[in-house]
Amino acid sequence: MIAAIISKDAALRARLEAALEGAAGINSVLIIPEYPHASDIRSLENKNEQYVAFIDFHENAERAIMLASGINRYCPSIGTIAVNVSSSQADMIAVVRAGICEVLPQPFSNRDVETAVRNVTNKLAGVPGSAVGDGVVYAFLPAKPGSGASSLATYSALACGRLTDRRPLLLDFDIRLGITSFVLKLDSSHSIADALENAAHMDQSLWTQLVSARDNLDILGSAPSEFGGQVPLENFQSILKWARRQYAALVVDLPGNMEDYEIATMRQAGTIFLVCGPDLVSLHTARQTIQRLHALNLLDRVSVLLNRMDKRSGLSMRDIEGILGVPILVTIPTDERAIREAVREGTGISPKTALGKQIEAIARKMPGNVQNAAPPRPKNRFLSFFSVEGKVLDNWRH
Repeated sequence: MIAAIISKDAALRARLEAALEGAAGINSVLIIPEYPHASDIRSLENKNEQYVAFIDFHENAERAIMLASGINRYCPSIGTIAVNVSSSQADMIAVVRAGICEVLPQPFSNRDVETAVRNVTNKLAGVPGSAVGDGVVYAFLPAKPGSGASSLATYSALACGRLTDRRPLLLDFDIRLGITSFVLKLDSSHSIADALENAAHMDQSLWTQLVSARDNLDILGSAPSEFGGQVPLENFQSILKWARRQYAALVVDLPGNMEDYEIATMRQAGTIFLVCGPDLVSLHTARQTIQRLHALNLLDRVSVLLNRMDKRSGLSMRDIEGILGVPILVTIPTDERAIREAVREGTGISPKTALGKQIEAIARKMPGNVQNAAPPRPKNRFLSFFSVEGKVLDNWRH
């Protein structure tokens, strides 16, 4: 874990550095004396490291909010801690909406800093909090039927399970047209339908009977085709609440109809993976969905996955991002052969294929669940290369 201190205030930086000397898990302290550009912060996401960023709100609260929002949207491996935040209701609401993980009190003690770092570390690792079990939810939402969201949810969940020593859970909330049981060749007689029907009295014994397994992944598979009737919203919420107490990571496949239970699920999600294709119809529906999510104050959680992308699509990435109004997180190539082989065997996509590599890229965007292969760094303090307000900071301090 690397701590980044973003502040012009030299005294504040020194105060935080001193407090971080005794903080468990902090290997290095990165000093950033100006608000960096979003592109510089996003570049950190390419490294096999996790960061906790202390953002000083005193100099420019508006810039600090923009920076925190960008980190929350694009950098799931960076947790944020706000410093010098006004106690006004408006400012606190803005901080919450920006996705800030923790707010340091004024004045703060070394213990306050250590507690904030520990809380952020636990959140990045998907560790349940002290009050409730808060497993991280990753919701896969199709822009339109046939976008491939269910397949990506299934194979990304399998990849996540393969890359971690902790078992994630795949929940098939597409109760009308779910495909997970078919894709994974689950032979269980139970499904998500049974879980929803027994949501009011769920316990560990019943849960064990309902959940299927494939490799290092637990699954509540798709409902039978004859499943009908309306399921009360509270049943979905109860199952999700139970599951979040059992698992550090939950992948939820949603149908994309924007029903009440889908919206309630996305409100609990850390990331909403919006899946769309490169064709104009899919992009149009994706744009409409993005506008709806914006109206629901959920846009900061959205990451777009561009599925079945190939050179013949006719539109450049800039064109597509211009249509959507948001950047693309991952592009996924078409590979029918790899999918056929995976369905035939009931397993995941081979990571040796181009498709498999991009699915692993999605899995690695699920913070705290993919093991960090990088060796630990010695504890030090340094000033990195950052483009800040058109300048390059190139002095290193050891």
